[in-house]
Amino acid sequence: MGAFTGATRGARARSAKLVLGGLALLSAGAIALSGCSSDSGGSGGGGGSSASKLDLKIGSLLPTTGTLAVLGPPEIAGVDVAVKDINAAKAGITVTTEQKDSGDTSTDIATQSTKALLADGVSAIIGAASSSVSLSVIDQIVGAGVVQVSPANTSPTFSTYKDNGYYFRTAPSDVLQGQVLGQKVAKDGATSVAIMYDNNDYGIGLNKTVQDYFTTQGIDVAADVTFDEGASDFTSAITTALAGNPDALIVISYDEITTIAEQLKGQGFDFKKLYGVDGNYGVITPDDTNVDIAGAQFTNPGVQASKDFQAKLQDYVKAQGQKPLTVFSYAPESYDAAVLVALAALQGGATDGATIKDNMQKVSEGGTKCKTFAACAKLIAQKKDIDYDGLSGPITFDDNGDPSQAYVSIYKYTTGNKTEYEESVYGDLTKK
Repeated sequence: MGAFTGATRGARARSAKLVLGGLALLSAGAIALSGCSSDSGGSGGGGGSSASKLDLKIGSLLPTTGTLAVLGPPEIAGVDVAVKDINAAKAGITVTTEQKDSGDTSTDIATQSTKALLADGVSAIIGAASSSVSLSVIDQIVGAGVVQVSPANTSPTFSTYKDNGYYFRTAPSDVLQGQVLGQKVAKDGATSVAIMYDNNDYGIGLNKTVQDYFTTQGIDVAADVTFDEGASDFTSAITTALAGNPDALIVISYDEITTIAEQLKGQGFDFKKLYGVDGNYGVITPDDTNVDIAGAQFTNPGVQASKDFQAKLQDYVKAQGQKPLTVFSYAPESYDAAVLVALAALQGGATDGATIKDNMQKVSEGGTKCKTFAACAKLIAQKKDIDYDGLSGPITFDDNGDPSQAYVSIYKYTTGNKTEYEESVYGDLTKK
């Protein structure tokens, strides 16, 4: 984890070299994590401060409504706790945040929220969670000269998107998640698999990478069934998917998983055969008493949040008068996104979008390793090159703004819709 050579983002070409067969995978335990609010002013994407005291304003475009609303609370808390830590370091930069709802693609919330954030002069936007939502606003954001960093976008589309170097993500492409999911299903002994997937950028991309893996392993995809995002009746899709009595059923969705699970129950489905993904992991909770999916397994890009970090997030949301978090998906990636933006501004000595963009890759690879904002800021003050290894892993942005090394974690549901961590699988996308 660490070094990845390459020119600065401002000058590099946007060529994708993610090769599915080239992933090097090995099991690893989740790495330890640690963990927001803010005060003071900020500067916009078109300008910034280069004085000894920098004021940085970042926006977050994360879901509080829509099909991915389950991811909003941990992601928002992750950003806020990071900003709290950044400001507590008193390292010559003060960060303020503004959160706006991203909604989902069934509404125009994301466009309006992005417009409001840009009007308020943010230099970077953290979000969206949904790949499809990000694709609906990416031109709006990067066209304004503002950096976009998603903690949860996994669609391979972003690896080749023409964003002038302004788009980054701290979650790995589904090229990695697809292989880990396929590997898990194969390891469990399945030789015939059915797939149900959302008809959106996320679902289509992940479905392809999973199928590519099964093809290389000689595993039969007995049924491949799509459905519309936000649909409420899956009877026909389920009947088609289960017609061949597959050994495993993979469901690639968002919160549609709740209805799908209830309708699977109605057909006497054995949930030990069910596999899900990050978009639907954690949607079904112990509060859902209509169905118990004990035995189902889910992949989730990133590491498991450590108990210390979880406690830190819970303390924060409690202090804000909010409900306790039930999942921690993408909280580490959200935390790291905010820290990297602040470090890039500190490294470049200014808070405008172009400066942040030009320094994002620099602070993520090649220099002296550091694991907290305070430690990294101290090295920057000493004029040293840094390599931030964050809560979500080594990060190390490649030339496409993707993390070149990352983890995908696997979770299993137990009786009462509780979840337990199984393992984290490490993938190095630079290995061929």
